[in-house]
Amino acid sequence: MKKENKSKETRDNILKSASVCFSEIGYHQTDVNKICENANITKGAFYYHFSSKQELFLILLEKWMEDVASHLDVAVKGSKSVLELISSIPVNFSPVFESAGKQLPVFLELYVKSILNPELKKNILKAYNKFIVFFQATIKKGIEDGSIKKIDPEDGAKILFSLCIGMIMQGLLNPEDDDWIRLTNKSLVMLLK
Repeated sequence: MKKENKSKETRDNILKSASVCFSEIGYHQTDVNKICENANITKGAFYYHFSSKQELFLILLEKWMEDVASHLDVAVKGSKSVLELISSIPVNFSPVFESAGKQLPVFLELYVKSILNPELKKNILKAYNKFIVFFQATIKKGIEDGSIKKIDPEDGAKILFSLCIGMIMQGLLNPEDDDWIRLTNKSLVMLLK
């Protein structure tokens, strides 16, 4: 049992170290040596837990997606209508994006990298499809209950996802320019009402 705890502690330490390194210097500039140095471990310990830097990053991405999903669950339970749910997404997700901090550009960087990397693309699409399925089901429910206008649920889901990514990018590029939560909320209502 003690050995298992030590192994979990080492793995968690590697994840934290990588998260810091990716945030501070970016995905491409971070190498396994830097992660190991920051975590105060050997490369052998790193490769015992992870096969590559990319696998490690995908695990961090998955953890972030789980955090986003848990915030979606909270938003669903706290909303009276689908329009209220969708328009509350910017406020409900602000803490998730704030906690991701400097990692958001790294996530976006990986999205771009996935275009030329089939294995990475498969993993990114898996995460992307979870959001599309959620938005499609939500839009269908909103159309049925009359809280949003009739639109194609698949198209609407893709537009919502694109809008969210676009707003994240704008917020990263020019965070002081506008109240991005207010603007995202306004855009969602304009699309759906």
